[in-house]
Amino acid sequence: MSIEIKFKNDKWVKCLSNSGTIRAVAVNATEVTHVLSERHQLSPPGSVAIAESLIAGLLLSSYCKSGEKINLNIQGSGWAHQAIIDANADAEVRGYVLERPQEEVNLSRGTGPWGIGLLSVLRTKYDEAKPYIGTVPLLTGRLAKDLTFYWLQSEQVNSAVGIDVFMEGDRVVHAEGFLIQAMPGATEQDIQFIEDHLKKLHQFDSLATVRESPTHLLSYLLENQSFSVLEEKPLTLKCPCSIDRVKRSLQLVGAAELQSMIAEDKNFEIDCDFCSEHYVFTPGMLKALLGE
Repeated sequence: MSIEIKFKNDKWVKCLSNSGTIRAVAVNATEVTHVLSERHQLSPPGSVAIAESLIAGLLLSSYCKSGEKINLNIQGSGWAHQAIIDANADAEVRGYVLERPQEEVNLSRGTGPWGIGLLSVLRTKYDEAKPYIGTVPLLTGRLAKDLTFYWLQSEQVNSAVGIDVFMEGDRVVHAEGFLIQAMPGATEQDIQFIEDHLKKLHQFDSLATVRESPTHLLSYLLENQSFSVLEEKPLTLKCPCSIDRVKRSLQLVGAAELQSMIAEDKNFEIDCDFCSEHYVFTPGMLKALLGE
């Protein structure tokens, strides 16, 4: 069955400066991190990785139009081999992380926990036949900084990105992030304001773990800039996997492969990569698929 979990406290908040030259979005993804960490049985580093990649995907999708979606693919040499995130304009998100054994982590000196690799964004727009794909190298291994580079290189937009995840023991207790961007017509002063925020990456104030909402984060970040909230939307963990989708996938393997599976006379178990939903197919169910 498909998974759809709405969260009360996890949300994104979008705003626009009253001058109309700076836009910003802040995201809290603490609860969805807990759910996915438990479903995927992630280690503490894996929990941090899923939190960071969820926030990154949501920041990327926060400026999608209705009907648009993004797929974020991060591949590095650090704590995670790969992270895949799907997110859309309705603040619906799903994702997973493939952890790397600690003994296989390969980090150069001064490189962040994601290591060296690639960051790719597949953006699907409802009015275009082909999706847009933007790929940049992971230069620093720190996701916020490499996302800032992505927006500059692929989107030609001056941006500041921050992602911070707070741990207590083995559990993520707070996961939040922000994106600040210059709008057309931004002044040199506006650009400087954004560049100054690059210095705030991973330097959120000590009250972050008790901040009531992303709006408080925006107030902290925008300081003396007056702004108007454009949207406040709760996050939803949504995965469209279902028994029917799995059946269709099995039918695609072909009759010969299905016959081979039936001959083993045992149950076949399949887990969804994104939400870890568990599906079991008995030999009888496989025979029915073969008949279809």
